[in-house]
Amino acid sequence: MSLRPSTVLVVGCGFPQLSLIRRARALGLHVVGLDGSPAAPGVADCTDFERVSTADADAIVAVIEQRGIQAVATTGSELALKTTAEAAARTGLPFAATPETVRRCQEKDAMRAAYEAGGVAAVPFASCGTLGEAEAFASRNSFPFVVKPVRGWGQRGVARVDTLDELAEAVADALAHGARAGLAQVIVEQWIEGGEYSVTGWIERGELTAYAVTERIKIPGKKPLGVMLAEASPSGLNAAAEALVVHEAKKGARALGLTRGPCYSQVAFDVAGRRAYLFETAARMGGGFDADVARIVSGVDLYDRILGIALGDEGLENTGRAAVAHGAGIVKFHIGKPGVVIGIGGVDDARAVDGIIGAELFPSLGATIHPLTDSSKRTGYVLAQGPTRAFVDAAADRALALMILETRP
Repeated sequence: MSLRPSTVLVVGCGFPQLSLIRRARALGLHVVGLDGSPAAPGVADCTDFERVSTADADAIVAVIEQRGIQAVATTGSELALKTTAEAAARTGLPFAATPETVRRCQEKDAMRAAYEAGGVAAVPFASCGTLGEAEAFASRNSFPFVVKPVRGWGQRGVARVDTLDELAEAVADALAHGARAGLAQVIVEQWIEGGEYSVTGWIERGELTAYAVTERIKIPGKKPLGVMLAEASPSGLNAAAEALVVHEAKKGARALGLTRGPCYSQVAFDVAGRRAYLFETAARMGGGFDADVARIVSGVDLYDRILGIALGDEGLENTGRAAVAHGAGIVKFHIGKPGVVIGIGGVDDARAVDGIIGAELFPSLGATIHPLTDSSKRTGYVLAQGPTRAFVDAAADRALALMILETRP
């Protein structure tokens, strides 16, 4: 019987991979982190580091082959997921999703086509390559709409539009973002008035098991649209509504052919119509510490399971409840003022707040904080657990108020 690998390559060292890296280290693994930026938040937690773009599958394969890597993992990032799946397929390493599965989940027109074929409730939408096609869709439906690139991530190029003039600007921007991702095509879809929810789960024997349903609390505004400020559990939905949300997430995972591994879904609940609409299914964990919140409220560590697949360790992959499940959990992000960082403080005070189990500011002194154009521009986070949502919400706010990120223009 062969021993499991003692080294794992983690593709990406940004905050979406931070908890995965730390869990791998806690399990005693030698972690080789790979990222284009040596200043990425997770680099300091890695045993070793390779400065390679997470967008470069060829370079990832080269690192695997040169180092004799036998285990590779990633989470939280659509870009890293795409290249990691490709690199794993080319090198024969274990990975939960094939490149084709990832493509179906990432290209929104292919994903919506699979939803339709699988009977998943979907809002009216059109895949458009020109402004004229988007305007034709608008003429058949009623404002407002959401415009997004067919291929994209991190809410880049996503906007709500209420007029034809706004539609023209949003389509041009989304087409540009899509072109940079290799596909100049956009989705225009009907706006749903209601809340948005995340389902964090795992595909077990071909079926999605949900470990947390969280309310997505978003930063206000129409552009960028949908940048998440917090994920909170309990979701605030009643039991019947939450069951509808999970039901649509399960149907989406089946429609896309997911058979094993992590699954993250975004679902809107139309309060007036009492219907759930699936917007996204990803073959990964969410990029905003969603799996950490799931661990708080379920006691199941999905990072262990991701590493179990990479290591070929069935026991780790199938790990069950290993910690106390709390009544509530929340992750809340810090949003820094644009400029050059000249002062950092208060993180230790934030960590000392009752209920806080994680708090961090990502930038270092001298770093540049950019305007909030997408989710990657968030500057820190706090993670809280406790008996009720009111408790964790208040704890997170107290901790964030203590964290100082001083900038100058």
